[in-house]
Amino acid sequence: MKKNKSPFIIPASRSLLFLLDYDGTLTDFKNDPNHSRLVPATRAVLYQLRKKHAVVIVTGRYVAALTRLSGLKNFPIIGTHGFEARNLPGGLRFASLSQEKRYHREAAAIWKAVKNLHRAYPGIHIEEKPFSSTLHYRGAHLSPTTIKKLEKEYIHLCRKSVTAGLWSFQSGKSMVEVMPKGFSKGRSVRKLLKKLPNHFAVSAGDDIADISVFKALGKNGLKVAVGSRIPRKYYDVKFKTPRQLTAWLKKLV
Repeated sequence: MKKNKSPFIIPASRSLLFLLDYDGTLTDFKNDPNHSRLVPATRAVLYQLRKKHAVVIVTGRYVAALTRLSGLKNFPIIGTHGFEARNLPGGLRFASLSQEKRYHREAAAIWKAVKNLHRAYPGIHIEEKPFSSTLHYRGAHLSPTTIKKLEKEYIHLCRKSVTAGLWSFQSGKSMVEVMPKGFSKGRSVRKLLKKLPNHFAVSAGDDIADISVFKALGKNGLKVAVGSRIPRKYYDVKFKTPRQLTAWLKKLV
């Protein structure tokens, strides 16, 4: 674990809110994202943590997939990079019903456009999601030149199949995501924090998309990085692996 020169402090007098990413933070990465299941020991820690503190999973995955893989029942979840909301305080939502219908329809068009891309690039995996799409290529063993070609073709196919201006693209760990524009993990967390103004937030993430959550916390929270993707200036504490993070969380139960 690494930390700032000045010691970080979690206020004992404040209610705590844990904002936890899933892939690469609570779980190790797998070549097939459908295999990134939550190990029982980590699941047990999260249930114990929730008995004492507020806990919200903040993920790029869609809620149904996260629930299935994690085995976490009735947990508060912010899914699809701030588009979906489940079991949040006050019934908090981020997307309207009309937005959900429109993006669901366009996400289906994206899937139709990209689902056969694996024929030209064996080893890639494209997730069929209700409100977005993610291209994974960490198990494909592609050259840098081929990766650039693949990403360009994927983005081109996505743009051809959807309404211009409604979608944004974001790169991550051996992946590219297309998601609803105007939504983000950070934006959703800002709205959540307004519902829980007296809580001190502890946010943990491993990738570029999690930086928006760290920024949303400002000085009123602790930013925890897992792995090496997040630049040093954005976090207070760093763990090398999800297992190390889980061990630290267990101490806070």
